[in-house]
Amino acid sequence: MHQFRITLALLLFPLFTQAQDTDRLPYTELNAGVSIIQEALREGYTYAPVMLMPTTSLFHFGRFSVYAEGQLAYARLPSPSQPEAFEAGINVGLRYQRALGKEVLLSAAIGAGPHYITLRTESQAPGFIFSDNFELGASYLPEGRRTGFNLRARFRHISNAGFKYPNLGVDNLFVIAGLRWAL
Repeated sequence: MHQFRITLALLLFPLFTQAQDTDRLPYTELNAGVSIIQEALREGYTYAPVMLMPTTSLFHFGRFSVYAEGQLAYARLPSPSQPEAFEAGINVGLRYQRALGKEVLLSAAIGAGPHYITLRTESQAPGFIFSDNFELGASYLPEGRRTGFNLRARFRHISNAGFKYPNLGVDNLFVIAGLRWAL
């Protein structure tokens, strides 16, 4: 059993010890997200926006980066009184990245920021809100190239932190895909 553990450690050692700079490079991204799981609103329908998210890293320390991300969202609604809703805002977050081999980066991120929403519902007041995000994902960066692809899952909660009634918040789970450029 002892020899098996040593052999396994030797085989996996390069995976975790390679000198990878890709997890520390400044980056810019353009991602799009689709809500795949939505919370039901009190009106009996769900809020399922699609989002465009331009992102850039601001600075790095170790495997962590602080990033800024714009969020522009649009949703068609089955409500005759409000057939569509829009959102716009900016988030700042912290992303941890770990190189897995030479071409894949695994990441986890949290972020929050102010937004403005036009959605009118009994669950959430329109206007000024906050967007809180929790994300897991991966980036594929082909060796020798500075561009790649992202695929992520994100839980997002929007609410106004009690500034205005109602404030029950709205939750979504997004699948996000996009392009990434190392700067």
